[in-house]
Amino acid sequence: MAQRVLVGVGTLIGLLMGFAPGMVPMASLLMVVIGVVYAVMNVDAEDATTYLVIAIAVGGMTGADVLSHIPGVGMQLDMAFDALATAMWAGAAAVVATRLFNRIKG
Repeated sequence: MAQRVLVGVGTLIGLLMGFAPGMVPMASLLMVVIGVVYAVMNVDAEDATTYLVIAIAVGGMTGADVLSHIPGVGMQLDMAFDALATAMWAGAAAVVATRLFNRIKG
């Protein structure tokens, strides 16, 4: 249930950041917190290959501004996915930190 709430809220904030920038105060910070909480709760740090590949793909897609070539709404979609990429990269950092913590802990 918490996973669905995090994904839903993250998607909603991402869409708002893309189509109505500035509407949600501290939206980037919220996306980072959502990404970290989601990754800690739902991603197995020892086998996070799928999550990390998707994070790299979304980050590359937004970095190349691929969706901005769609007339009319492309730039807004690209900004929405950029917000989602922020959450995914924060989650990737949480996976790395969790894995390091598990290695140090033994």
